[in-house]
Amino acid sequence: MNQSVIKALRLLQYFTLENPKRSLADISKYSGLAKPTAYRMLRALEEEGFLMRNEHNLEDKDYQLGLRLFELGNIVAEGMELRKIALPYMEELRNEINEVVHLVILDRMEAVYVERVETDRPMKLFTRIGLRTPLYAGSAPRLLLAFMKEQEQEEILKEIKLSPFTESTVKNIDQLRALLKEIKANGYSISYGEFVSGTLGMSVPIKNHTANVIGSLTVAIPGDHFQEEKTSEIIERLLLKAEEISRKCGFTSKVT
Repeated sequence: MNQSVIKALRLLQYFTLENPKRSLADISKYSGLAKPTAYRMLRALEEEGFLMRNEHNLEDKDYQLGLRLFELGNIVAEGMELRKIALPYMEELRNEINEVVHLVILDRMEAVYVERVETDRPMKLFTRIGLRTPLYAGSAPRLLLAFMKEQEQEEILKEIKLSPFTESTVKNIDQLRALLKEIKANGYSISYGEFVSGTLGMSVPIKNHTANVIGSLTVAIPGDHFQEEKTSEIIERLLLKAEEISRKCGFTSKVT
């Protein structure tokens, strides 16, 4: 494991409720690092948004935890609460259709799989809790991208680099834009072997009290036993479970 990364991350632990601000001298003293080394690590953490520096303190430029940690903390908190709410409904859905069910949330330009409910059938699926995938490939990631606020979505589309995972992966931005528009209109997303060949995904949105999409309820099905005539039934069951989860998260259809 990279020792420099470990040392840099350990510096964050010196910021506490009792001591929310630290100087370079403090960090050097408590970490045992030479000041030049500590300074380089602090600067790197600052550049990535994990630390902020008080430029107005002329005596000693104090460091404090940055907004990126606040963002990550919110993701963890929301993800943990959503997992707790969603899990019983995911288990119900698994029991109804006997397929693997996932809960997927957004983290900047990636989708993160935060929960998975297994089926009793032996299956070979690439997904696992903690898996991160780009937003353009697969039913859940693309659904999260489709339901973003327009400005946020546009910013991501400008930065996104399309790299093929399989021959079915979306190939250009115009194609991706058309798919996003279709998902938004339909209210669900379906993909066929875009991230891993031979796997089908179906996803629907989960909303919170402000009607923002905070996650995707997703079913993953190995293509060798997928029955196309059951697509409508599975989508309907997904939508019903997602609606129940959304209500538990405070969503009401009256929200505009």
